[in-house]
Amino acid sequence: MDLTAGAPLARGSRSRQRLDTRERIFAVALQEFRSVGVAAAQVDRIARLAGVARGSFYFHFPTKDDVLLELAARVSSRIARRIAALDDSAPSLRDLLTRVTDAITDEHSRVGETGLLAEMLSLHVRRPHDLSDPTGNVSNLVDELAHRLAAAEAKGQLHSRLPSDQLAVVFATSLFGICARMPAGEALRGTCEAWVDLVVRGLESPSEGAPTEGRRPGRTRG
Repeated sequence: MDLTAGAPLARGSRSRQRLDTRERIFAVALQEFRSVGVAAAQVDRIARLAGVARGSFYFHFPTKDDVLLELAARVSSRIARRIAALDDSAPSLRDLLTRVTDAITDEHSRVGETGLLAEMLSLHVRRPHDLSDPTGNVSNLVDELAHRLAAAEAKGQLHSRLPSDQLAVVFATSLFGICARMPAGEALRGTCEAWVDLVVRGLESPSEGAPTEGRRPGRTRG
């Protein structure tokens, strides 16, 4: 009798079970965060509501911050996929940034809590290195946006003294900061539109990409 015949199936079943447990803990933890805030959230209560032992929580998420890191990674990846799906021939810088803004405000509605967004945003200050994927296998909002901004600059659609990766950080972080202070709705969208307008006015070339006298393409006068 081959005693190993069922081993791959068993390992696959255990892997799916671990993923299911992780998802359940993740969902319950976010509910707890929305209800009482991250600081007041209790791991014991999260574990009990998720139907697991306290140790199972720490196996999947060493700290409460790691739940937020997971949320931040998922939000970033979803937005990055939407940016990556944009047509490379986007008609203007305004169109590009408006679409990115739409993706971010959609995620705001999906997360559903300004306080939770604020906690997630604070990770960029407290644990910035943990928000990046060193393997490059996970879609990243900033990387995708930087790629699009660099392409826009190459086409003469914008001129910035900031490198495209830094410009992407400034734009996205500012938008998330706005979302963290305002509930989803028309007022939020209006504020985000005003931010896009401000950025576009500051970056667009007055002559649609043609270099002005004494200025090199892609750079402002120092």
